[in-house]
Amino acid sequence: MTAVLHRLRVPRHRSTTAHLCSAYPFLAEGGLGSAGAYLGTNVLTGGGGFAYDPFEAYRSGLVTNPNVLFAGEPGTGKSATAKCLIYRTCGVFGRWVAIADPKGEYLPLADALGLSVVKLHPGGSSRINPLDPGPAGAADGPDEIGRRQAALVAALLGSVLHRDLTPVEDAVLGWSTLHLARATVNADPPTLADLAAVMADPTDDMARRARTSAADLARSVDAALYGLGKLLDRSLRGMFDGPTNVGVDWSGPGLVLDLSAVHHEREALTLVMLATTAWLQALLARPDGPPRMQVLDEAWSLLAEERTSRYLQSCWKLGRSYGVANVAIVHRLSDLRSQADDGTATAKVSMGLLADTQTRVLFRQSSDQLDDARSLLGLTSTEALVLGRLCRGRALWKVGGHTAIVQHGIGRSERFCDTDARMAS
Repeated sequence: MTAVLHRLRVPRHRSTTAHLCSAYPFLAEGGLGSAGAYLGTNVLTGGGGFAYDPFEAYRSGLVTNPNVLFAGEPGTGKSATAKCLIYRTCGVFGRWVAIADPKGEYLPLADALGLSVVKLHPGGSSRINPLDPGPAGAADGPDEIGRRQAALVAALLGSVLHRDLTPVEDAVLGWSTLHLARATVNADPPTLADLAAVMADPTDDMARRARTSAADLARSVDAALYGLGKLLDRSLRGMFDGPTNVGVDWSGPGLVLDLSAVHHEREALTLVMLATTAWLQALLARPDGPPRMQVLDEAWSLLAEERTSRYLQSCWKLGRSYGVANVAIVHRLSDLRSQADDGTATAKVSMGLLADTQTRVLFRQSSDQLDDARSLLGLTSTEALVLGRLCRGRALWKVGGHTAIVQHGIGRSERFCDTDARMAS
């Protein structure tokens, strides 16, 4: 008896390739691969695992730099995800991490990883010197060290004075840092107090270059000296006014700088974050040791002005030279725009910083932030629409040219990563 084969017949259908691909349910994006720390599931791949590590992404060519930006409204899960990334990459891959913690919320993570904790506060016993050139300073030479120190102090003074330095102030600052860098080649690095002393009593060579007397030259920078006084003998005294007395254990997993004492003072926080970032960048710029991560929470404090944004961008570039992955955490995407300019220079700073940050982890943004998402990050209209509707714990990941929507997971033993754990207990 001959078997009869019954064939299924369906009517013909014409469609675009964009819609027709949905007819193949078992085809999905391959994701970023398995190299990295597991963070959750990618809903664009049907719930496949999502793993990421900034250094592995760089090595595999997914990105051209290892820097990461986390952005999202409070309560959306960005801090928890950042902590999970730190905890898992440090625990699994042995990364060394330095965290600038403005709110004191990384202390449970420090306990879990065994990170050293340094608490900085006005009048405290712990002090860091933002002019410290770090382990790699000797190789850069005094002229380059002096240039970098002048850029840092110019950003600090600009924040205190709420203006750019005058040409005379800028010149005296540059001459002073260069003088100190050359004079201390084989000695302890200069401090902000040393810098203030030279600016208050310029050398004969500085006066000759300015074509005026040393006394007149000193009077022309009075405002800058008063600005330095904020860090030396007024509201922030005891934090940055002397040599570094904080020990760094390079055999351990890293350290946390607790800056919570100034968290509620906007201007003070900007100054402290700027000085702390400078010290951390110099500390991390070493040719040996494990890959290193620098985490800046509340990074809006450095992005609120063009001067500090430019300095942050220069730190980003320097970090890549020494194998440092910088992680910035902000609330709103508009934080990437300076509040002190008409938009032209600001846009250049923002785009330059984003060009050096090719991994963007975007949690839910309010509707008034979606235009910034499209213009600054180059999102499609669909991606911007999704960004405004993400649930808690879910983020849009842009890793180079790859896109993923990830539902992040926190393990039972990782409750310390959840910023809202106390609210739920």
